[in-house]
Amino acid sequence: MMRRSVLFAMLAAFAALQVGAEKKGPLKGAESRSDKRVLKVLMIGNSFTASVMRETPSLAKAEGLALDIVQCGIGGCPLDKHSANIEKADDKSFKPYSVSASITSEPGKRFPHKANVTDMLAAEKWDIVTIQQASPKSAFYDTYEPYAGKLIAKIRELAPQAEIVIQETWSYSPYARPLATWKMTSAQMHESLRKAYAQLSAKYGLRTIPTGDAVQLFRERLPVEYGTLLTRAEIAALKQPETIDLHGDVTGAASWRKGRKGRDKDWEEVKLRTDFAHLNARGHYLQACVWLGFLFKVDPVTFSYRPESLSEADAKLMRECARDALKAASNAKL
Repeated sequence: MMRRSVLFAMLAAFAALQVGAEKKGPLKGAESRSDKRVLKVLMIGNSFTASVMRETPSLAKAEGLALDIVQCGIGGCPLDKHSANIEKADDKSFKPYSVSASITSEPGKRFPHKANVTDMLAAEKWDIVTIQQASPKSAFYDTYEPYAGKLIAKIRELAPQAEIVIQETWSYSPYARPLATWKMTSAQMHESLRKAYAQLSAKYGLRTIPTGDAVQLFRERLPVEYGTLLTRAEIAALKQPETIDLHGDVTGAASWRKGRKGRDKDWEEVKLRTDFAHLNARGHYLQACVWLGFLFKVDPVTFSYRPESLSEADAKLMRECARDALKAASNAKL
């Protein structure tokens, strides 16, 4: 587990690479929320942006933050696929993206359920458009280009008024199989991906939402200590209701449930279903705190809303980690 001093040194180094200082500013408290101008945000991504939709709209509403946010994504979609999809956009029947939205400014407003990136860029006068790399490629900068550049150029062409922002994604739970393939720990994956995002940020002059930094800070401060991991054989031998102890981590999930089988959608038998890449329900709140703190320059520590499933102690720690990650990334003074 990375020591706190090392992590903060890395955060400080990342802050030095952040640009666009004229769009930054100190994080503010609750008294700053009187500005009701609706912020319009389009996310071009995958499941790592889809998870933003889980808690962010509820938190924004509870805290009086006016937000229209739309997800335009394909599960697992990396930057090279986003770039390739733009090349096919002249075919108006080509609509590979799923669209979901939370609209506060016009409650009756609807977007199409399926679209292409070019459709969505022209669908609204967006204030912010976010991009990110797919998690399996996030630690390897050579997978970012030239695809990020092509996507950024298309956004600047079709939505010139919008600020392009990067979401820094997060590293996997230690149980994730790719870590062994890459010969990385979870902390090493975080270090590699944050360097890659910082390089992209510096190249194009883009601000970054430091979701991954907040996740890593939370893991350290909880602290999340996995110890000796169960082997695959040991996991396979678990009997209901036995499960995997995730030690409070905000990534990873393990639960006994049925699954669907084939196109006929017959239910399979109950199995222990695992996911060691995505944020879990706890992580959705942390992600929401980071995003809203970033978007509205509000100190997440001032947030009072939390989901009922989350203890106040954990919610408080998450808000503090979100605040500290934002402060380091923007060099803001609270």
